[in-house]
Amino acid sequence: MSSIRMFFTVASVLSIVAAMPAAADFKVQYPDAETGEFGIEPIGDIGQDPLAAHNGELSSVQEFEYGVNSFWRIELELEQERPPGPDQSIRFSQITWENILAFTERGQYWADAGFFFEFGKTTLGNTPNEVTFGPILRKEFFHTINTVNLFMQHDVGTPYASGRPAFLYAWETRIALGTPIEPGFQAYGQPSSFPEYNSGWPQDNRIGPQLFGTISNIGPGTLNWNGGILFGIRPWAPRTTWRWQAEYEIHF
Repeated sequence: MSSIRMFFTVASVLSIVAAMPAAADFKVQYPDAETGEFGIEPIGDIGQDPLAAHNGELSSVQEFEYGVNSFWRIELELEQERPPGPDQSIRFSQITWENILAFTERGQYWADAGFFFEFGKTTLGNTPNEVTFGPILRKEFFHTINTVNLFMQHDVGTPYASGRPAFLYAWETRIALGTPIEPGFQAYGQPSSFPEYNSGWPQDNRIGPQLFGTISNIGPGTLNWNGGILFGIRPWAPRTTWRWQAEYEIHF
């Protein structure tokens, strides 16, 4: 099988995975950009809870990213979601333009630093657009890779926009064993008052173990993947959330 056929085969598989319904985008952003790198990335999650009002949360995101240069990486996201609760349906919810600015080379300074900015255009009625922005920090020590996202999110552009910004965080620790599969954990949270889905839930915090892996030389590219379970540590989050993420990247 030629490299081009292999690329389209992998891309088709990733598209099928992405189409699986799986309402938050549980992804840790990294402060990296590489000139000419193109990636296809499906991300999804499903939330489960004994309470019907908190059960059935699904989201699916398809990302297409490109490294403009060694400083700037851009992404286009197509997002679908199903809010928690009975009698909810899956909806195409948002188109997002995402930017990563890498301020440092990896390992150049005490910590790697970058900046994240995205604009999300809603496709639903009676819902606002949103902007999200903030710093990305990564520190490697004692055979661990630790990445933190500290973001602010604000509604914009419609009569339905809230005047209250939200603080969002994401934290990932990966144990760098040098093996094909490495363990770690992730944590995501929204500790401020920002009612997602207009549900009035004031907080949402989840943490849990994850597995990370890389498969090289799949056609012309490399497949990076991670996934696991998140446990809701506040009563407003589902008891368990299964999440998955895969990225097939090639260089031109």
